[in-house]
Amino acid sequence: MKIGLIPRLMIGLVLGILVGIFAPQWLLSITETGRALLGNLIQFFIPFIIFSFIAASIAQLSKSAGKMLTFTVSLSYIDTIIACSLAAISSYLIIPQIVEGRTFAEPGANSLPDPIVEIEFQPFMDIMPALIFAIVIGLAASWGKAKVISTVVLELKNIIDVVIRKFIIPVIPFFIFFIFTGIAAEGEVSGAIVIFGQMLILIVALQLLWLAIEYSVASAITGISPFQAIKVMLPAYFTAMGTMSSAATIPVSLRQGKKIPKMDNKIADFVMPLCANIHSAGAALTLTISAITVSLITLGELPQISLITVFIIVLGIILTGAAGVPGGSVLATLGILQSILGFNEVGLGLMLALFMVQDTLGTATNITGDGALAMMVNKYFGDRNGKEEETGVE
Repeated sequence: MKIGLIPRLMIGLVLGILVGIFAPQWLLSITETGRALLGNLIQFFIPFIIFSFIAASIAQLSKSAGKMLTFTVSLSYIDTIIACSLAAISSYLIIPQIVEGRTFAEPGANSLPDPIVEIEFQPFMDIMPALIFAIVIGLAASWGKAKVISTVVLELKNIIDVVIRKFIIPVIPFFIFFIFTGIAAEGEVSGAIVIFGQMLILIVALQLLWLAIEYSVASAITGISPFQAIKVMLPAYFTAMGTMSSAATIPVSLRQGKKIPKMDNKIADFVMPLCANIHSAGAALTLTISAITVSLITLGELPQISLITVFIIVLGIILTGAAGVPGGSVLATLGILQSILGFNEVGLGLMLALFMVQDTLGTATNITGDGALAMMVNKYFGDRNGKEEETGVE
C-alpha cells in the first residue's frame, strides 16, 4: 500500500527526533552529510523552478488575452497580497508571544559534528536574475514575438513538474528527517513542537477567516448570500483536502462554481480553471506566517517591515505560476526566503516541513476562494440570464 506524503513527512519528523535524541556523534555526522547534500540539491533546482513556473505562466496568458483575463489575474494578485498582509500583521502581533524567546539562533547544548563530506551544486543563476529573466521571456512569448522560446519554456515547465513530483517531493521526508535530527540533537525539539503547534492553529484560523472575508466581499458586490455560496463550494474544499492539488480539483471546483446562484456558466468555465493555476491566497497566507516564525526562531529576530513587504510583493508574483503543482508553492518560494529573508538550510527545511504538513488545508483554501473571485468576475462580465436560458432554472 502506497503511503501518502503527509504520513511520510510525519514519519520522517518523528524518526528524526528519536535519532537526534539518542544518536552517537558518528551517526550525526552521517545525518549532517545527508542534510547538506539534499539541501544543496534542492537549492540547485530553485532557479529552474522559479524560471519555468513564472515564464510559462506569463507565456500562456496570450492564449486568452482580454479585459476579463486582466481583471481576473489582477483580482487574484490583489486578493493574495491582502491575505499576506493580514497574515503578516497577525504574525508580528502574535508570533513573538508564542516564541517567547525560544530561538535556534544560538548553539544548543550539543554542537553538531561537521558533515563527512560536503559537495556543492552551484545553481545556474541567482534567484532574482532567474525571476527577472522569466518575466522578460514570458512577456516576449505572450506578445507572440518568441514562439519557439514559448514552446521551450512550456516544455521546461513540464520537465520541472516531473522533477518536483518524481524527485524533490519524494526526498523531502528524508530532508525533514535530517533537519529534525539536528534540531533534536541540539536539544531544541520540545520548544520547536510547541511553537509550530500554536503557529499551525493560527494558520488554520486565518485561512478560515480569509475565506469568510472573501465571500463577504463577494456578497457585498453581488448581493448573493455568502453562506449559500460557501455551502455550494464545500465539495471542492474537501476534494482539495484529499488531492492536495488545485489542478486536480478543477473538475469538482468547476462543477460547483457553476452552481453558485446567478453564475454565468461561461464565466465559471473561464475563471475556475484559471484561478486554480494562479490563485494561492491560502498558500501565501501560510508561507507568510511560517516565514516570519522561522525567521524569528532561526535568525533571532523578526524580519524588517521593508523586507517582509518586498517578500510579499514578490511572493504574489511567484505563486501565480506555482498554484497548480502539489508542493510547488513552497518550493518556488525557497529562493526568495534565501535571497530576501536570508534563510539558511535549517530555515528552508523547517519551511518545507511546516508547509507540507498543512498543505491540504492551504490547497482547500485556495480552491474554495476561487468561487468568491468567480462571483466578482461574474458581476462585471457575466450574463445574469445565461444560466436560466441554458438550464431553465436558477
